[in-house]
Amino acid sequence: MKQRLFASPVRSIATAAAVWVIVGVPVTAVIAAFRVFVWVIFSVPDMAATAFVLGVVHGLWLYLVGRPSDPESKKPQWFGSVSGAILGLLGFPAVFSRINSVVADWPLVVVSLLAAVCGGLAAGFASTRIVIVQERPRSPLGSSIAIGCLALIPLAALDYKFYWPRTADRLPVPRLSHQAVTNLTAGDARGSTWAGCYQYLGQLSRGSGALGREGGLLEVEQTEGSLRVRVGSADPLLGGVDGTGHFRFGGERRTGPDTLRVLWEGTLNGSSINFSQRITALHGTNFGNTTRLTGTAQRIPCNH
Repeated sequence: MKQRLFASPVRSIATAAAVWVIVGVPVTAVIAAFRVFVWVIFSVPDMAATAFVLGVVHGLWLYLVGRPSDPESKKPQWFGSVSGAILGLLGFPAVFSRINSVVADWPLVVVSLLAAVCGGLAAGFASTRIVIVQERPRSPLGSSIAIGCLALIPLAALDYKFYWPRTADRLPVPRLSHQAVTNLTAGDARGSTWAGCYQYLGQLSRGSGALGREGGLLEVEQTEGSLRVRVGSADPLLGGVDGTGHFRFGGERRTGPDTLRVLWEGTLNGSSINFSQRITALHGTNFGNTTRLTGTAQRIPCNH
């Protein structure tokens, strides 16, 4: 059977993009649907838009490296499959960062990563069987990898700039252990430079399973590198600060069967604070949840 040739790079790229949308999205959606069906339904438009962009990049990659030139070859199309899996992995932050309908946990993160890789693997394999490029000497493997890296770097940069902060904010917040919030050591700071009152305001991460802002008052007592901090009317939290302003203080509070483990970390910068606060709640021995609050605080007079 005579091979049909596509001399136009535009047509090859458009075909690859269409294959990614038609093949990659269903495979990704089917795998992810086993974890959470509702999220899959609402995420399909984002998946389709992301798959189209990845397909354009993959089609350009295949066209430039000249692989494959024979769509009827029985040889394993490992190159297209591997490159597709890599592109699928890069597509994960663009979709996952826009989850709003469910609380993400680590099983969901793992399944979503698996779905992205498998979707890219399937779309990449299908592309190598369907997309036909003009016959010419194939690029050596080293050149193919180099071309791929040049194509992947812009995608990785876009992921890092626009999607990674939101993806990190969406990841589940690590739990706090008893050891993580008790017996915190003092730092090497001197004097009482950072003692005083601070008004704080922070934003809850989406990985906390809660939305909104929280604020309040911090009353900081500093004795050299040791900190004693009162937040509201609760018992003081203990910790330390070093000479550069990096601090860490926390504690464990018990109220009947409930336990709260609190940890604050951040940097004191003169009259302001950049902080991250985590709280793990337990009911008896059963884990409740862990929230993360990030924000800033400003020094105010303590005689307010």
